[in-house]
Amino acid sequence: MAAREANASAIEACYDAAFEFDRWPGALQKLADSLGATSCALRTRDQTHPFRCDQRHKTVRAPDSTEHAEFTALWHERIGNGPNPLLDRPQLLAKPPISFTVEDEITTPEERRILPYYNEIARPGNREWWASICVMVKNRSWCVPLYRDARRGPFRPSEANRFLRVAPDLIRIISVAEKAWDISLGSSLAALDRLNCAAALLDCRGYVTRVNEHADALFGSGLVIRHRRIHAIDRASDARLQGLVGAAVSSPSSGSLRAEPVVITRNGSPWLLVEIVPMTSFAHDLFNGGDSLLYFTALVTEQAPSERLLSQTFQLTAAEARLASRLATGEGIGAASAGLAIGRETARTQLRAVFAKTGTRRQAELTALLSRLRIRFPH
Repeated sequence: MAAREANASAIEACYDAAFEFDRWPGALQKLADSLGATSCALRTRDQTHPFRCDQRHKTVRAPDSTEHAEFTALWHERIGNGPNPLLDRPQLLAKPPISFTVEDEITTPEERRILPYYNEIARPGNREWWASICVMVKNRSWCVPLYRDARRGPFRPSEANRFLRVAPDLIRIISVAEKAWDISLGSSLAALDRLNCAAALLDCRGYVTRVNEHADALFGSGLVIRHRRIHAIDRASDARLQGLVGAAVSSPSSGSLRAEPVVITRNGSPWLLVEIVPMTSFAHDLFNGGDSLLYFTALVTEQAPSERLLSQTFQLTAAEARLASRLATGEGIGAASAGLAIGRETARTQLRAVFAKTGTRRQAELTALLSRLRIRFPH
């Protein structure tokens, strides 16, 4: 029970850090402590991002836990040009977007004995053991690299379930933080308008208290407000939306939110991905009230993930990847099968295979997952 309470406190601190960058060191240290690590950081695999894993050409301060600052300084001082197994090898494992990797999966005892990284950085810095929690957030692969000293011992693959318990919240936290980084937030939802983000504040009963201009523009185009609640015009979409809001309302204020994003279908307009973030006491003050922040992202068709990316990520066949790519744009199974010139039953058979390989059960859930893979590789 104490471990779960520590996790919940750390997650709440990370939600606060999403709105104020200077809170990241303390928040990440709380996360590391709650997971039995010595320190941790927050990085992305996107090498064009300031918070990329490879910090050899560091340009800005990246999110590191409090106890990680000294190790980061040592790393930058001694990194040189020697091979670093922590940067490249995890990507060769072809793990799913949400995964847990430990050091024993990427290096051998002999490599840890002779490689410069271990002799010049890891052991002198008392960070002999490494692991990583990886998540996909919209268009980037993010990771939380975790470090332990020799006294604490190595991370084990058997610990995956405990570490991945924080993954759903990490996805929401990073999603919000990406909208806030490099922006000086004010005390109202107008700040999110500057980020082209449609957002609404809800109270503890799920009633709308305020919406910003971008959200207001959505009403009448697939969304309405009735009896102070946001509803989707499409009945199936509304059921998903009310389930999402209900999950937020029923979540304990001290715990993390367990609610996946949902998709709203709209006639003649791009589908909307709807996500919800619980408001911590800091965020409550930042936005002058509200208990939950609901925000919307248009799933623009031209940003659908490529078939090649889908195949590589989920081990889909070429036919399954073609179908999944069309479904990611918001097409129904009928329109997708017609566009691919295949029968409906063939498409349904392929869709069942896609569900199995992506770990999803419904088309809306699949679309929400694939929306996080809208990425353009530099190579």
